[in-house]
Amino acid sequence: MKPRAARGFTLLELLVAVSIFAVLATLSYGSVRHLLSFDDGLKTTTRRYEALRFAVAIMEQDFAALAPRSVRDALGAPEPALRAGLKGELLTFTRRMPDLGPYDAGPALRRVRYRVHDGDLYRDVWDVLDRTQDTGFRSQRLLRGVKDLKLRFFESGAWVEFWPRDDNAVSQGELPHGIEFTLEMRDARSLRRVLARPG
Repeated sequence: MKPRAARGFTLLELLVAVSIFAVLATLSYGSVRHLLSFDDGLKTTTRRYEALRFAVAIMEQDFAALAPRSVRDALGAPEPALRAGLKGELLTFTRRMPDLGPYDAGPALRRVRYRVHDGDLYRDVWDVLDRTQDTGFRSQRLLRGVKDLKLRFFESGAWVEFWPRDDNAVSQGELPHGIEFTLEMRDARSLRRVLARPG
């Protein structure tokens, strides 16, 4: 008796196998694409969170190091130690710099300005306090997607939206006892911080 010849797949069996493989490949591709999309979204969210955390940390450090030192602007006019909400100025102030040791020959104070331009939050720094028209500054973009930076200042039991409280020379070096800032983002998120000034 002859052994039975090896039998191959029929065309119908091959079509069924290919169809099953195609369905499984489609499902697998959709799952992989979904996971990659989720991963990209998670990375984007993480980058945004890290940028926001960095910007807030810099702002908190700046506000904790405010110095009661008034300055002269580029035209020689007096400018208060902290100015906000006046003449279109978002926020400008004098801050103490960290002590870098006995060999640090730089000045211990800097002039800092915050501004929002085209949806980005910038921090500008002057190394010279009493400036001239030729004095330049360094600019750093802290955060993208910013709609507004709102500020309030606490003094004498009340919150005000501008500083100094008046134009008297006495107030030129005064600093508020508390600062509240709210970062409003273009995606409708917002973050609010209230800080008490040391001392």
